[in-house]
Amino acid sequence: MELSKGRIIWLSLLLGTLSAYGPLLMDAYLPAFPVIQEELGISASLTQMSLTMCLIGLALGPLAIGTLSDRIGRKKPLAIGITVAILCCLLVPFVRNIWLFLALRLLQGIASSAGIVLTRAIAKDLFTGERLTKFFAMLIAVNGIFPIISPLLGSAILAVASWQTIFLFLGGLGILLLLGILFGYQETLQPQEHIHQMESGWRAVLSDRIFVLLVLIQGFIYGALFSYISGSSFMFQNVYGLSDQMYSLLYGINGIGIIVTAELSGVLSRRLSLVQQLGSGLVIGFIGSVLVMLSGIRNSIALAIIGLFLVVATLGIVNSVVTTLAMDRQGEHAGVASSILGIGMYSIGIICTPLVGIMGSHTYLPLALLIFLCEIGALGVYRVMKQEARP
Repeated sequence: MELSKGRIIWLSLLLGTLSAYGPLLMDAYLPAFPVIQEELGISASLTQMSLTMCLIGLALGPLAIGTLSDRIGRKKPLAIGITVAILCCLLVPFVRNIWLFLALRLLQGIASSAGIVLTRAIAKDLFTGERLTKFFAMLIAVNGIFPIISPLLGSAILAVASWQTIFLFLGGLGILLLLGILFGYQETLQPQEHIHQMESGWRAVLSDRIFVLLVLIQGFIYGALFSYISGSSFMFQNVYGLSDQMYSLLYGINGIGIIVTAELSGVLSRRLSLVQQLGSGLVIGFIGSVLVMLSGIRNSIALAIIGLFLVVATLGIVNSVVTTLAMDRQGEHAGVASSILGIGMYSIGIICTPLVGIMGSHTYLPLALLIFLCEIGALGVYRVMKQEARP
């Protein structure tokens, strides 16, 4: 499908924001973690459980969404998912029971996963090869803007209103996205005349060993990311004594790193192979994880800041490369492939996020150790993948 430059830019903005909406539902309220813990009278681990529930939803949603979209198209599941996420955002301010709050967070994750899963499938509908790599780089660059502004926005809202107001704002943003879907996106996949059995798509994709290994790499990298998301506010505010505004600024700087490396991936695609780019990104992320470990031993906030920047920033290049390599291996099962990527993306994060708070909210150790183990895991799987890819 040939698209004008203006249309490509519009789609990258719309799809990039849609794919960021689920993560935005987590990032924006991170500065409010200490406030939520105090207001609801709950433990740090239970506070982080609200993040974990959203992650579980983001992992469960793709089980059906991708396969459904391969049958009926992308637009309807996308619109329905965002609508449900909006309703959850608007209900949160009226909830005072922690268990109901957690249930809404689970449903939010399931619904908003449509934006993550289907933007990848739409990209695969439109592009292949180098054009797909460049488009994914554009998507991730747009996506990377939100980690910069969302904690700052959350802090700004907290300065004048309650933490519940953050979710009202997110509901308003969801309404704008829904309008963009309804009036600014034309279906890229028409319903097929021949309907495959649901199991056949999953079987075909999962039989591709290289694809599965790529999913595992992404899972470990996102495990490190969600360990950072879940524990960094407690680490910087409780251990190092930073204000929520300063923490949000550091969080935003790391988001800039994602944008830079995502754009770098598009530039490097003509000079380095995608596999070489992936290996370089994983090594840099591992170095960052070592610095985070050393930061606690030396009680150095500088090492923590530099190490976490390297860990988070390399996500831009690793994510764009892994997504391109994985999606380019799948044709008619793009929706299923994107679903499996989505499940893998959040499955390890689900395990990591509650473990970050297992020793309380005044220690760096679980955060540093989990990030280190995830980076080691990603490098190990990468080595296996290279061996599998040899003729």
